[in-house]
Amino acid sequence: MAVNILIINGHDYTRYVADSGFSWSRDDVDSEKTVRVKSGLLRRDKITEKRNLKYTMLPMPEALAAQLDEDLSAPQFSVQYHDMHGEQRRSFYCSQFSGGLRQIMDEGNLVWDGISFNLHEI
Repeated sequence: MAVNILIINGHDYTRYVADSGFSWSRDDVDSEKTVRVKSGLLRRDKITEKRNLKYTMLPMPEALAAQLDEDLSAPQFSVQYHDMHGEQRRSFYCSQFSGGLRQIMDEGNLVWDGISFNLHEI
């Protein structure tokens, strides 16, 4: 079983995830009933938890980089990944995507490098 898993909308980008190119965080979502009382104590009404993922990718051919950009441009999409709780499948959106043109290969194929993006769970 591959620990670094990245499948977005059925497209497998796993082999392009850079070493140390993945980070994970969990954010709690509270209701409007969460308040601080006069004593300063917090009365918390936690509704749920949401995941945030960050990826940095290895150089990839332009066609694959374009496919990744299309996958990440959708208002929401399915992602299969691995975190400390094992393999996960959740819905996300992307709010940031960047990359740079690295080089032109022998046959005129372009390679994009430094692609990075974040994913926020819906």
